[in-house]
Amino acid sequence: AQAFAARQPFSLAPSTFAAMSGRPSAGRACTAERDSTRGGAGKAEASHVPATRRKRVAGSRRTAGSAGGRCPSSTVAGGGKRKRKAAPAEHRRGAAGPEPRKRACKEARPEQVSESITENAVTLADHVVAVAISFIVPRAPRTVRELMRRWEKPILKATIPGAGGRRPTKAMLDSAKEAVLRFFTLEEARGKQSAVVKAFYLASGEPALHFDWAGARRRVRMASFDMRQEVDSWNECLAMTSGETNAVCEIFVCGTKKVTLRALTSLICHEALHNLARRTRQGNPFLSEDTEHVGMALLGDPQLVHMVD
Repeated sequence: AQAFAARQPFSLAPSTFAAMSGRPSAGRACTAERDSTRGGAGKAEASHVPATRRKRVAGSRRTAGSAGGRCPSSTVAGGGKRKRKAAPAEHRRGAAGPEPRKRACKEARPEQVSESITENAVTLADHVVAVAISFIVPRAPRTVRELMRRWEKPILKATIPGAGGRRPTKAMLDSAKEAVLRFFTLEEARGKQSAVVKAFYLASGEPALHFDWAGARRRVRMASFDMRQEVDSWNECLAMTSGETNAVCEIFVCGTKKVTLRALTSLICHEALHNLARRTRQGNPFLSEDTEHVGMALLGDPQLVHMVD
């Protein structure tokens, strides 16, 4: 359990690992406006707040005076705002991370971290992820691992950013989009037998969910590269979903870092799965990032961490 806490995969709630190890949490996803408990209704207006969701590597460095990706909202290009997913503090093996610093986010762009951590991230083993998920969903680790084997989707199960990659091209982007669109069409046709549907039901604990496949396909078709760091500095992630509201979010991919076609396809698929499953009961219809990432992990989405010796 202490080993899990020292790694903290980016997509699973840091508080889960803190509970496993008895250590204070190194960070919490800054999605308070969108989070709601399984038993209570979220705020109806929460679906209209600006949002950013990203595939982020755990282990990003926080410095004094830096937002560090933990503020509930910060201004983005175009005058909008962005909700950021927390990236746990950098860890050394056997040592707990520093307590997070808090400050208001008022800058046009948070300070960049000293180095990019996306190139040397490592993937957590599936059995480690299964144990972590078992602390979130009402299933034993062995059962979670079996479900992960059964529901694993090759389109998501990719090495990020992949060996022998290149700077992504429009042809690569078009090919990745086509693959994701085919995948979504097949999963939608399976209805309640879809592994995607089953994974999100288990992750959310909701009795009823609506799956907006049409909206997901729209986001895939509109996905684009950020070539000039206008959307993000891309030090802690390779892709993100961002927009003025959850209903109009778009997918952005770093256009300057090397990736393989398979990794690019996985990234776009991951981002398009955000905001796919929605609650049907009264209140905030959108699931939290933590919940969505648990669902994706059940489907084989790689859980990346940045280790420091």
